[in-house]
Amino acid sequence: FSINQIAEKTYSSKSALVRFGKGLGFTGWKDFSNKLIEDVRYEQTHYSEIDPNIPFDQTNDLAEIIKNIATIQIESIQDSADKIELPHLKRAIEMLSQARRIVVLGVSPNNLLGDIFRRKMNTIGRSVEVILSGETGITVSGLTKYDAAILISYSGNDVSREPMKFIPQMKRQGVKLIGVTSDGGNYIHQEIETILRISSRERLYKKISNFSTEEPILFLLNILYAGVFSKNYLTNYNFKVQNSMNLEETRLLHQTDIKE
Repeated sequence: FSINQIAEKTYSSKSALVRFGKGLGFTGWKDFSNKLIEDVRYEQTHYSEIDPNIPFDQTNDLAEIIKNIATIQIESIQDSADKIELPHLKRAIEMLSQARRIVVLGVSPNNLLGDIFRRKMNTIGRSVEVILSGETGITVSGLTKYDAAILISYSGNDVSREPMKFIPQMKRQGVKLIGVTSDGGNYIHQEIETILRISSRERLYKKISNFSTEEPILFLLNILYAGVFSKNYLTNYNFKVQNSMNLEETRLLHQTDIKE
């Protein structure tokens, strides 16, 4: 429909539609409608009809549950991969590669996923701290311009809650900030320059579980680890292999089925 047709069918005016577009943050109606068409097309090509919030109900058997959860997790990872902006990713990897100290800030379950990232980074000799909820303030006070912080928050909006409420302080101290959050214009997007976006189809409360957010967060943390690894590939690979051989010596001796 043209703007004239839409104005007629909605009993409004062209100027009202232009104001509507501007009210949503666009330059006008055309800018809004183009983005709407783009988003509809994106959803049609990226998502199945499975609801990521309620991917199964009491009528589904186990085979259907397996299929549905696998589908939404694969979709959410691919969605997050498509949302990666390479300049942001390169900047984040450079920050982590140069940082003297790396901390992961987020509340449960995001800090649990951060712990997996911590372990991976440890295997190449890089120390990462996953800060417990309630200790963010203590940690932030000791961060400097030589350090990097990864802030993980799906909504990214509650400025009174950890870790968002410490963003102004970290910016004053010159800490390198990396935000992992959902799409849209939330607080983290407004305050942090380097952003990695996760799939954002999940509701905050009315859902069975975080099926479509946990996997994308872990995926993006894996990408950050891989990026840091690749910056000094041969050194990191040799360090990791030697470290693994030292740690797994008992298994190599007794589990001949996986012996290399």
